[in-house]
Amino acid sequence: MSMRKDRNITIILIVLLLTTIGLLVNNYFNNLPPTIKSITYADSYNEDRSRKATLKIKKRNSKPVYCVFKYGDEVSKKIKVKNNKCSYNVVTDAYKVELEYNNGKTITYDEEFNIDGLLGFKLVNKKKYMALNETFNLGINLDTVGYMDYLVKYSSSNEDIISVDNYGNLTGKQVGTSTITVTTNNITEKWDIKVSDLIRPATLNNKKKTVPCNKYSNEQIAELDDILASRVEIAGEGTRAAAVEVSRFLTLEFPYKIPYFYENGRISTNGVDGEGRYYRKGLYLGVEKQKQIEKVMVGPSSWGCPLTNFEDDGYMIPNAKYPNGLDCSGYISWILKQAGLDIGDIGAGFSSRYNYTQVGELNRNSYELLHSGKVKPGDLIGWDGHIAMIGGMTDTKIYVTESLLPGVIMDEYDYSNPRSKFYSRYDHIIDMSGQYKGDGNLRYMW
Repeated sequence: MSMRKDRNITIILIVLLLTTIGLLVNNYFNNLPPTIKSITYADSYNEDRSRKATLKIKKRNSKPVYCVFKYGDEVSKKIKVKNNKCSYNVVTDAYKVELEYNNGKTITYDEEFNIDGLLGFKLVNKKKYMALNETFNLGINLDTVGYMDYLVKYSSSNEDIISVDNYGNLTGKQVGTSTITVTTNNITEKWDIKVSDLIRPATLNNKKKTVPCNKYSNEQIAELDDILASRVEIAGEGTRAAAVEVSRFLTLEFPYKIPYFYENGRISTNGVDGEGRYYRKGLYLGVEKQKQIEKVMVGPSSWGCPLTNFEDDGYMIPNAKYPNGLDCSGYISWILKQAGLDIGDIGAGFSSRYNYTQVGELNRNSYELLHSGKVKPGDLIGWDGHIAMIGGMTDTKIYVTESLLPGVIMDEYDYSNPRSKFYSRYDHIIDMSGQYKGDGNLRYMW
């Protein structure tokens, strides 16, 4: 009997000991601080370029745990851990994450968050059309958060039409359409480029032949108009870049020269359109475009087609017929109309009631002005009675596009020398910043 009693006491003591140990162990683990097990990030970024980071928290008991994120002077509110998780919008940097537990105890962890990534990319030269035998580089502007390594892959669906190398250089090899694909970091963009033989690679050549009368079919005219419109779209309608690209299209890409023709009137004076001017969208080519003209003097006659001239100047004889084209202000009006600016079909000289010297800030042309950084392609330039546009610039060269007796041309001048004929030839420059909707995708050179 005594032995059984001793055995029961021993069992009770063991149970008590084990219970005590269990309580001590449980109390120990219940008082351990919570820990951060892992961090995951949202798939997308917020408007402020932050990203939601979610921390998985290992809790030690059922009591509530709160997260507080500290970054410099930024301190978040208390965020209650739910389903063992708490989230906060972070940037790439070191944070202090404070966990509050067991009714007031805190522990702080140093955490490095890294949300560097690619939001997207933009191609600099994303054309809808390219010329046969033209080569150009797409160029790529990445929109990144922080720093990241990237690999860009280029491909063409038909290398016989458009070839593309590993650096994004495209070459138009034969007329047709090919799908170009650009991929980087799982972001892909695809679009079609048509190789056209209606345009040529941008070439400075003022000795082009005059555009023949009614040379193009209606389908070809529609394509040329679409090429021009696509250039404006890429540049940004209404922008400085759009006006510059329109001037380059007509002088550098279009294979024929538009002749000079003294106006027989304009919409803003006697209502005449299409006689030395053309204040409508597209190129004035073909019989169908002639049908658009509502009021004529001796027309209608599209570019390159014979039209009676009334001026006695240079090679032009009054009452003789010459190929229709554009006068100086008609050319500038046409450029701005194509670019998305409706300034009006106005003239060039100071004597006119409203003219191009009044559409922007008028400055005297000078060496100091040209080297001030204030002059850009798209600004107007001229002398009393003549208006032109700056079509390109380098550190030493300036390109002026205008319509004079030789026709619609792009001329090169050296402006690095104060004695250059550029300064004596052109009296004033008109800053057009107030008319344009910003610079757009402006390229100082083609």
